Amino acid sequence: MTVKDYQDGKLIILSKALDSKAKILNLFYFLNFFIGGLFIFLVLFNIGNDSIGLLFFLFIISVILLIVAYRFINKSLQSERLFINKTTLKIFRNGLLPGVESAYDISLISKFKHLDKPEITQHPLAGQSYDYLGFQTEQQVINEMHGDNRISFEYENKTITFGENIYSWHFEELELLLYDITGNDFRYTDEFEKTFNED
Repeated sequence: MTVKDYQDGKLIILSKALDSKAKILNLFYFLNFFIGGLFIFLVLFNIGNDSIGLLFFLFIISVILLIVAYRFINKSLQSERLFINKTTLKIFRNGLLPGVESAYDISLISKFKHLDKPEITQHPLAGQSYDYLGFQTEQQVINEMHGDNRISFEYENKTITFGENIYSWHFEELELLLYDITGNDFRYTDEFEKTFNED
């Protein structure tokens, strides 16, 4: 996580392209699916026009493989930035194509929290001394790729999640930075904070 001064607020770079093992693994998957889809697409031109059904089937398989390849390369090149000033919180998400910008009014944000990655449990079919069949290794890869370690907040009765592989100490830094810039503690709703201020 990198923090920079930007215009009238702070720009926080949460993630960059190919900055984690999961993104590098997604790049490897992209190469496999892209080469497979391209190979099948090239085979289409070498098959005679005898079987239209086979041509159509191979074309559909090729398109599916290329779509899956696009999804993997987009996930691999995904980056997220966060811009914060006194009135607005903006999230910029970029991938292979130009990204999406979401803007949120600071006064409507509440329940700002860190979603911890769940504790890794042992796969029921993993061996006790050595993982002969690879079940535990596969379980660890799945948890690493799809675990949380994200940030969320409530905005107009919707839960907004962002960030990827945000550790708790980065979240605490972000929480302090938000408080310094806005003067508001986003962990609680305004109604909850008023209960303490009435005394």
